[in-house]
Amino acid sequence: MITQISNYNVQSKSVLAIAALLSAGTAAAQDAPPALLPGLSGPLSYNPKPLSFDVAGGTLYLTAIGSGYVGSQSNTTAGVANSFADVSNAQVIIQKPEGVFQFLIQAGLYSHETVGLGYARATSYTDATYGPVPQAWIKLAPSSSFNVQAGILPTLIGLEAPFSFQNMNIERGVLWGQENVLTRGVQANVTAGKLFASVALTDGFFSGKFNWLSGVVGYVDGPHTLSVVLGGALNRNARSTFSTPTVQNNSTIFNVIYSYAGDKWLVQPYFQYASVGDLPFLGTTKADNWGVGLLAKYKINDNWSMPVRFEYIDSKAPKATAANFLYGPGSNAFSLTVTPTYTWDRFFIRPEVSYVSVSGITAGSAFGSAGTDKSQLRGRLEFGVMF
Repeated sequence: MITQISNYNVQSKSVLAIAALLSAGTAAAQDAPPALLPGLSGPLSYNPKPLSFDVAGGTLYLTAIGSGYVGSQSNTTAGVANSFADVSNAQVIIQKPEGVFQFLIQAGLYSHETVGLGYARATSYTDATYGPVPQAWIKLAPSSSFNVQAGILPTLIGLEAPFSFQNMNIERGVLWGQENVLTRGVQANVTAGKLFASVALTDGFFSGKFNWLSGVVGYVDGPHTLSVVLGGALNRNARSTFSTPTVQNNSTIFNVIYSYAGDKWLVQPYFQYASVGDLPFLGTTKADNWGVGLLAKYKINDNWSMPVRFEYIDSKAPKATAANFLYGPGSNAFSLTVTPTYTWDRFFIRPEVSYVSVSGITAGSAFGSAGTDKSQLRGRLEFGVMF
């Protein structure tokens, strides 16, 4: 098993990827698809035998994901529809996972929806964030225990991954909302027995300024994985776009993540702390937040699984001018998400119910047409195929 872990791609969200491999078991791992694919927490899975093409220098593999979803919610924010139907993923992934020179290209439409934040349609979201090629990187792997990647990479920060098909739940959580998602830069990965580590120099929240340094150190022992993650800006950056929130892009963030991956259970509690100093160009002063999350998935049988997620996050506002991480300086939020999932062959369908409750808000920054409602209940239904 340690050899399998060493050969696995420690590209991002290392706990998610390694825990998923462990939970699959040795027999399943032998039938696993090529190893460069973005890590999955399940219950969704890739085709173990994707399309392949022999070319000069190796074999290319093609994986595709097509999914859509419908949704509705209470206390809808101004400018957002009460209900919708949309594409959640329409993507292809081409990879060369063997040899010293490897690469991955992921292209298509997507939407990264987060509980407690407004919904953006896939076409608008793709255009406003990472474009039609959200991941594209090369990997130089001179040995099974060391490699270097460069390009558009997923972040090392946090536990949940960018795309809905990678995660237990359709929507990502409130802690994920504080983390960067996809980032441009260079990353080095190393494994040594039960230990793994990665370090990356990137542009943080896709800012275009390469001033973020991130790293993860982890330990794997059977079904147990423990990781410590730290990342943050080395200097200030005033850039502000849809994918580059200025406060978060200038912050430092810390995680402690534990994962247990058994035959029936995948359990992942984690702690998160983020801090930002004075930002004169925004007129804000130091603020921080801390949060805890618990993600769990129970495998009922070969077709049914029951993922749940619980989170709490609390921001501190030592001054009236403190930076805003959530729903106003000093606000906090609680969320609960339940996503029963049915899979058959390469197909899946999963309804989801999520609830968010907030307090300490600044008027106009929460839910409802006036931004003053303090809770939101959502329903989602995602269906699709991974082939």
